[in-house]
Amino acid sequence: MTNRIKSSIPLVLLLSIILSCEQFLEVELPGQEPRLVMNALIESNDTVKVFLTKSRSILEGREYDGFDYVKNGKVFLKNEAGAIFPFGFIDKSNPIESFAYYYLAGYDFKPNEQYEILAESDGFKEISGQVQFPARVAIKEISYRNLGPDESFSSQDLLEFTVKFDDLPGKNYYELKGRYFGPSTTQANSFYSGDLYPRPVNPAYERNSWTYSGLLFDDVLLSGNDSEIVFRSTFPRDYDLEVTINLSHVSESYYRYEETVGLQNYNRGDFLSQPVLVYTNIQNGMGILKARNTDTKILKILLED
Repeated sequence: MTNRIKSSIPLVLLLSIILSCEQFLEVELPGQEPRLVMNALIESNDTVKVFLTKSRSILEGREYDGFDYVKNGKVFLKNEAGAIFPFGFIDKSNPIESFAYYYLAGYDFKPNEQYEILAESDGFKEISGQVQFPARVAIKEISYRNLGPDESFSSQDLLEFTVKFDDLPGKNYYELKGRYFGPSTTQANSFYSGDLYPRPVNPAYERNSWTYSGLLFDDVLLSGNDSEIVFRSTFPRDYDLEVTINLSHVSESYYRYEETVGLQNYNRGDFLSQPVLVYTNIQNGMGILKARNTDTKILKILLED
């Protein structure tokens, strides 16, 4: 009888310890109020578009059902001299989906000058972002050589391209993208088109987390004047292709944002991976303001059996 009492004492103590450790905590989640979100790209084309939405609380659920576009806002561009230019607004929403943006047409952006975009709407704090517009980096030369049939596609050849340019002084970031399009030389009404998907020869430029169709890189491994980037891509035979290659000098915000977005997408669903904070340069809000200045070359490529 005594032994039974002694053996039950540790169990009673263990239960009391477990019950005494059970506590209910009320956790406050700061910063859950909606904020303005800006997504804008400055580049040398006719129109600059700014997409203005609002953030959602984590308590609103994770199911994606479109962006909450802010349609009653005001957006302005402020240049380095302090002049301010208002954006217009276009609402292209339909009964199926919502889509709207603010636009500024015909503005001539100057290389190496600083620009700021400001946005406001009733019920939100005013937000802003700043970016320096990059200088254009010219493509000096593009050459390629045919490496023969691609191992994965018997009807295509693997081509190796060398793009030469002058890396500018200071820290720089670049993007290389391209597309191709052309008719078949053996089949009527047959065309081939798509993104280039450049694969770098130097493994230092490989990024498994970047799943989009371009190649982003900095100038750590470049040599200043007469720099080059070498990549490979596959092309079908018997198609008269027009290949467009774009070399863009991009802002640091462009590079950092694409880098972190790609890494976040790559880690999605892996609960063991480290959380990724997507880069932002928007004050009092969320989103990104980035810039890109592009030089373009067009090649004619015809591979025959």
